[in-house]
Amino acid sequence: MFGYLTADTGQMEKEEKALYKAHYCGLCHVLKDRYGKTGMAALSFDMAFLEMLLSDLADSRTEEGLEKCVTHPVKAHRYIISECTGYSADMQMLLAYYAACDDAEDEGRTQKAAKLKPFIDGLRAKYPRQDEAVASALARIQEEERKNTRDPRLMACLSGEMISEIFVIDDSSFFADDLRALGFGLGRFIYLMDAWCDRKKDGKKDQYNPFDRDISWETAKDMLMEAASDAAEAFERLPLDQHVPILRNIIYSGIWIRTRREERNSND
Repeated sequence: MFGYLTADTGQMEKEEKALYKAHYCGLCHVLKDRYGKTGMAALSFDMAFLEMLLSDLADSRTEEGLEKCVTHPVKAHRYIISECTGYSADMQMLLAYYAACDDAEDEGRTQKAAKLKPFIDGLRAKYPRQDEAVASALARIQEEERKNTRDPRLMACLSGEMISEIFVIDDSSFFADDLRALGFGLGRFIYLMDAWCDRKKDGKKDQYNPFDRDISWETAKDMLMEAASDAAEAFERLPLDQHVPILRNIIYSGIWIRTRREERNSND
């Protein structure tokens, strides 16, 4: 369910690519510091997007450094950490844990959830609103799955409700409503795209998927367009100035990388 909020690097300037990579590496750096190798394994582009978004909105101070890591062991690379990187790392772990629990429910894979479990009590205590949103949404999703509910929009809205709370650090923020609307749109998009990409695999394994097996790509694409449009509308209301080209690249092009591939496959 993760990795859809990624940049279309083919449409980025060299400096933008370097900045994007530095923020991604900064998130990895903080995940490693706080959660070790388990944190690094949870890293996703989705929370790198959130970190850059919140950092821009808050006009956060940043810290830069150079380091070598397991992925880049030879040459030191640049990383950037903002005041919002810690929050994004924490949300990455919270989402990763509940996603692992969902995998355990669906497929019986319990190892990943067990590795993440030691960190969860602290995160629940620190972020009760976000934890409740994720836990309740996934519980409802699992309930609808057990009933074999074939309603992609309903299921996507449950995912959107979950992500909408993740996008808000401070519930009293002046920008909370627009951040929730952005998260709601992107959460729906992520769910729908993930379900569409998994539909054939789920069919072969006789596992749940919200899409009917005979649904067309055009019908699914309309749902994706609706979710993406809602997200873009909320995004444009935010007073961003530092990372706008990169964030717009993700919102308007990057999230569609997988869909363009799916569209080509549907025409083969």
